[in-house]
Amino acid sequence: MTRERDIVPNFHLRVSLSIIRFLGMWLPLSSNYWALFLVYTVCSFIFILGILLAVEIANVFVYWPDLSRIIAGVPILMTNCVHASKTIIVLHRQKRIQALLDTANSLSRDELHQDLLREYTWKGLFHHAVYQSFGAVAVFCWGFTPISDLIAGRSRQLPMEGWYPYNTTTSPAFEITAAHQGIAISIACFHNVAMDTLITGLITVACCQLAILERNILSIDNEKIVCVVQNDIQDDQGNSDVPEGTLSPNQQLKRCAMHNNLIYNFTREIQDIFGTIIFFQFLSNCLIICLIAFNVSQMKVYIPEVLIGMLTYMCCMTYQIFIFCWHGNELHLHSLRLALAAYSSNWFAGTEGFKRSLQIVMVRSQRPLTMSAGNIMLLSLDTFVQILRMSYSIFTVLQSSTE
Repeated sequence: MTRERDIVPNFHLRVSLSIIRFLGMWLPLSSNYWALFLVYTVCSFIFILGILLAVEIANVFVYWPDLSRIIAGVPILMTNCVHASKTIIVLHRQKRIQALLDTANSLSRDELHQDLLREYTWKGLFHHAVYQSFGAVAVFCWGFTPISDLIAGRSRQLPMEGWYPYNTTTSPAFEITAAHQGIAISIACFHNVAMDTLITGLITVACCQLAILERNILSIDNEKIVCVVQNDIQDDQGNSDVPEGTLSPNQQLKRCAMHNNLIYNFTREIQDIFGTIIFFQFLSNCLIICLIAFNVSQMKVYIPEVLIGMLTYMCCMTYQIFIFCWHGNELHLHSLRLALAAYSSNWFAGTEGFKRSLQIVMVRSQRPLTMSAGNIMLLSLDTFVQILRMSYSIFTVLQSSTE
């Protein structure tokens, strides 16, 4: 209870957006320094992703016959490609995303349901913390690799595969390149997690609003309708709007229907903005998981920090798929509960008109809200299991081909 009072509703969205804005990937829509922010965005993008993408793509072309070296560098290359695509989408569709955030903030001002708002905010922060922990351990192990090689007396090796137009084994080129890779991949990890949790955080807002809608439907009290009609409550201007506690059942049900439409439009906008990039994220992660497992199986010498980094990176990619599927599954389940809430309300004490209106709400709730990846794969736990099975199948094919 103490934690729920201390947290601000939708604080998980603020955390994700603050990281994105601090790294320059969220331009101010109206500012006298817009051009200066744009320069900062370009420089930040080049430092975090541009240089790494260039050397990783060059590595594929230069070492094309050496498949083992290419396979070792492809996972991080695919991660950075999808990361760059998400960054471009966020910048290109920033106004639409800002509209979603404004809607979420306006919905968080509901004083009657602050307990639910705080509960779902904690859920969003929990997923952000777990996801960020996997990524932080992975990038720390990668960044620590050059130091461990120096301590163990092994040959110099950069944290990640890449082709540079200079000799990276001599000083100070090696130190500068290794430092850039370590810093860039660490910042990229925080930024990538922030964008993913911003998407899932918006889905969490939709789930929270469905829980509030369910509570509102359950709280419709048909016994107050006589009191409202007799008192004929009006304000000084003669308007017929009455306080929410004394609304007639039909008025309460109308508000619930309008709330349901708002949630539906909110969810469809999330789907329209991020659906395609989530699909490509699933495809890349499916290949990344199997390639990492293949690289681990082909290791001749198990260096602890390298092995831990690869395993946590695989866990991070798996959890990245999981949070999208889990939130999509929760959205589906929350919308299904609306029909049960309508049936569990005090409908039997209402008028015939109220019962017919409630039937319409129940029929509408039979088509639950769902989210999909590119209108191809539903975001559900079944999809999560199918992706893991596909990744394992590809791994077995690679394993058998080498044998």
